[in-house]
Amino acid sequence: MASPTLLPADVSAILPDAHNVVHVGDGGQKRVFRAEIGGISYAIKFLRPTVQQIATSEIADDVSVVDDVTARATREVQTLGQCHTPYLVKPGPIGLTAVELKGERLLYFTEEFIDGEALTTFLKTNGPLNPRELVLLGTHITLAIQELWGLSKIHRDVKPANIMRRRSGEYVLLDMGLVFDLDDRSFSLGPMGTAAYFSPEQMDFKNRRSILDFRSDTFSLGIVLYQMATGQHPFLAGAANSWEVLTNIQTMSPPPPKQLRVDLPDEMNSIILRLLGKRPALRYRSPKMLLDALRGVPI
Repeated sequence: MASPTLLPADVSAILPDAHNVVHVGDGGQKRVFRAEIGGISYAIKFLRPTVQQIATSEIADDVSVVDDVTARATREVQTLGQCHTPYLVKPGPIGLTAVELKGERLLYFTEEFIDGEALTTFLKTNGPLNPRELVLLGTHITLAIQELWGLSKIHRDVKPANIMRRRSGEYVLLDMGLVFDLDDRSFSLGPMGTAAYFSPEQMDFKNRRSILDFRSDTFSLGIVLYQMATGQHPFLAGAANSWEVLTNIQTMSPPPPKQLRVDLPDEMNSIILRLLGKRPALRYRSPKMLLDALRGVPI
């Protein structure tokens, strides 16, 4: 379903206390605005709820009908409020709220507005990251993954478009809408996320509840680090569609990043290759082990 077709004037009508409203983008089923509330800039996200029944493969057995957009938005807002790290986006002053505008029911909430740019844009503008920035990126996103895992949650959509680089230099993981909570049987187990950044175990549809853990997110981080180190995605070569990308992720061993980036430190080359291990057991056994490895990269 497409994002709502709101204009800044519509946002001002819904939120009279929001000033200097600017449309900043659309993502998934969200339309996002920047606005000042109480003199502070926030992102305001608007969504259009769905009303259809969700396929049984997507939900727990004890749930028959669910508004999937509302469920994801509720999950996102709850997760924002539970996390306390500078490397995950923070909640804003307005929680999940329903409103009707021009006969259309909408949901909206606020979160921290991050002054910076997404990694997708940064890579196009500046090219691959230097070793110091790669270590910072890996460290900050690992800390974000560690925070989520401490709550038994998996992000499931770690990718450059969901990582912002603040102008002050920190990297921040965004978009908790696809977070999977191992402690909540009602959360979706369907094929969620972005195919090009899936871990191999995300494709094991029958066993994912028992096999998914933080290492799925660190596999996705390995793809991000490879891409930001070399300018190339490790699994897109020769793939004409998403299914071929998924096949590459399951079967293909990409060239070592140092082969494409000769000045890459050997330690970072080893970290990326270990993160891309096909089986979780081949990757780092804890976020702390990954953080310790990143601290050992000469920069």
